[in-house]
Amino acid sequence: MKHAVIISSLLTSFILMTCANQGYPPGGPEDKSPPFVRSTFPPPDSTNVSRDLMVIIEFSEPVIPRTAEESIFITPFSGDNLRFKWRHDRQLSISFADSLLALRTYVITIGAGAKDRRNNMMKNSFRLAFSTGPTLDSGKIEGRIFGEKVEGAQVWAYDLSQNAFPNPAELFPLYVTQVGKDGIYMLTNMALGTYRLFAVLDQNVNNLYDPNFDWLGITHRDIPLDSTNLSAAPLNFRLALRDTLAPRLESARAPDNRHVDLRFSEPMRTDFLSDPRTFSVISTEDTLKIVNASHERRNAALVHLTTSAQTAEKQYAVQVKNGLDLSGSSLISDSSRVEFVGSSIPDTVRPVYRTMAPKDSSINVVTDAKLEFFFSKAMNPETVVRHLVVADTLGDTSKGQFTWSDQSHIIFTPLSPYKSKTFYYVTLRVDSVFDFFGLPLADTLFQRRFTTVNVDTFSAISGQLDDEAPAAEGTFFLKASSADPKNPRIYEQTVEKVGKYLFKQMIPGKYVIELYRDEDHNGAYTLGEAFPFFPAERFYVYPDTIEIRSRWPDEGENIVFPR
Repeated sequence: MKHAVIISSLLTSFILMTCANQGYPPGGPEDKSPPFVRSTFPPPDSTNVSRDLMVIIEFSEPVIPRTAEESIFITPFSGDNLRFKWRHDRQLSISFADSLLALRTYVITIGAGAKDRRNNMMKNSFRLAFSTGPTLDSGKIEGRIFGEKVEGAQVWAYDLSQNAFPNPAELFPLYVTQVGKDGIYMLTNMALGTYRLFAVLDQNVNNLYDPNFDWLGITHRDIPLDSTNLSAAPLNFRLALRDTLAPRLESARAPDNRHVDLRFSEPMRTDFLSDPRTFSVISTEDTLKIVNASHERRNAALVHLTTSAQTAEKQYAVQVKNGLDLSGSSLISDSSRVEFVGSSIPDTVRPVYRTMAPKDSSINVVTDAKLEFFFSKAMNPETVVRHLVVADTLGDTSKGQFTWSDQSHIIFTPLSPYKSKTFYYVTLRVDSVFDFFGLPLADTLFQRRFTTVNVDTFSAISGQLDDEAPAAEGTFFLKASSADPKNPRIYEQTVEKVGKYLFKQMIPGKYVIELYRDEDHNGAYTLGEAFPFFPAERFYVYPDTIEIRSRWPDEGENIVFPR
């Protein structure tokens, strides 16, 4: 009997030890489960709640209080009149310094920025709606934020009956929510009215838009919510960091007596370089001829001028007109002139081949691809055109048309398609190619290669393109981008009006289609302005990823461009 008691005790101890050690052992899988809201007081959609209410929110696990507090948005906006109290970092009590408004629907949103102790973020925002009156407001606006950086961005809504011209840099929003990685948002329980919305990545978390730091997205229209239209969707944003500073011409220097290097405060657009009126270089006695202007390929804030011969030690001034940065801001007028001293150093640096597009040894090159060549200096166009040869392994050459964006950048466009699935060589007789002033190319051997795609594998995407705004005008700009980041491919086309669209000669794979309509006819997507308000242009991202197979074109991808 005594032995039985001992055995029973040992078994009991073993069972207790086993139970105590259930779960992952130390060093096991890392906790990657995101926190979520388990319960609330009052319960969701409660009505006739007390105006002296204390809200209680219970999380599924302990969270980092600061991240949760920074992710809480209460609408109508309550300002700083909030008090937070935590219990075990898991239960949050929210009290209001002032009584809640009578007969008003409130929405408390906990954004996806709330994190647990292992820095796992909430997967989606959580919303708690309740009312101090007998009913809940039921207006709703939803959509998605697109852009390079969307996680943590907020959507702000302003009631235009309270302020007809809301400036998000000065006025707190009335309704707020935050998005996760997918950029999807939903504003619910909104009162009837007309709203203006902004998407903001609020970097300093002050509920105000700072143009110098915050990313901003603007809609293409204001949204009315009334008894016949209680919801609006999709209302999408394209988030971007706005460049609010005008560019400046900072300096000029002459590395030799034939070149002047200009440095701007930020990258500049390329289209102004080809205008002969853009640059002038003058002294008290003469004016230098501008032979060529080109960007530094890896830094568009640097511009290289090729000039006629300078006089050593003479004071020159460079004047720049019509310069635009990448956002379209004009050069500050009082910073468009700088001085430099003419160089006595002769130009003896031989030109160098920089790179080619498509890159050397590329495969699956389309049969009508343009070949672009970049050199370090302005070249003698005639010598390059005469000696550049594009030929297959059998020696059959491809004839082409040559164009120059500037004299350091040559473009070869084939007059007829290359052969399918064929290896091509690009050669240049380096001893016969010179820069503008007669210096030979530094390369001792110039031979590049590429392989064309097998046209039998081509596919296509097509469909009907319609617009819900029948009176709208402007060209549609469409882009089909590969969904595989390891094999990036982009196909672009324009469609002048509603009707058929077609992406052809596409390599099989999965693609995402997006488009915008250029209603201001400037050839680029217009982001809009927050204040004074100027709407963005409409854009649309096709909701489904389209997969195409070899020789099986997808002909039924119809697109209705939202109003």
